[in-house]
Amino acid sequence: MSGRRLRAYVHVGGAAYGPDDEVPADVAKRIGDHAWTETASAPEAPTPTGEGGGEAPPRSGRGSGVDVWREFAEQHDVEVAADASRDDIIAACEAAGVIEREE
Repeated sequence: MSGRRLRAYVHVGGAAYGPDDEVPADVAKRIGDHAWTETASAPEAPTPTGEGGGEAPPRSGRGSGVDVWREFAEQHDVEVAADASRDDIIAACEAAGVIEREE
């Protein structure tokens, strides 16, 4: 799809698609908006929108992978260890005040 690329690898119907893959239109319709990023003039350039930076990924289920959370943390200047789990990244985002703690 022109103008968008995947943030991380996703699996749809038994096939894997990544940031550099051409995703067929019928498959792209099945992938949530949180998994996409707008392309910049340089294909690998991230597109953080500054403060707010968009909605946080889901904490569980579809679209809640560690790669999506890591990118979200990076967009909000939250430092996390290279081997941090998704839960570690979520906790770091909570501690930094980027997202609210879940009750």
